[in-house]
Amino acid sequence: MTRPSSGPPPPGKARIKIPTEALLNAARSAAQKLADLSRDPQVREEATNVARAIAKLLQAVKNAPHNRGEQKKG
Repeated sequence: MTRPSSGPPPPGKARIKIPTEALLNAARSAAQKLADLSRDPQVREEATNVARAIAKLLQAVKNAPHNRGEQKKG
């Protein structure tokens, strides 16, 4: 998988920057809605697992030292 370049976007293609927390909240919300709406039990279970995992990841992002204003040690 190739990584996107960090240079400016090509003409006519503006790069959209979405804050990590907003992106994770949207993904968690989508997974939770899928869990609530799906008729397939396996889909509901997996969507619930995804929503829980994203919630844990979001909490880790919020608790990360750089988000608390702490300096990296090392």
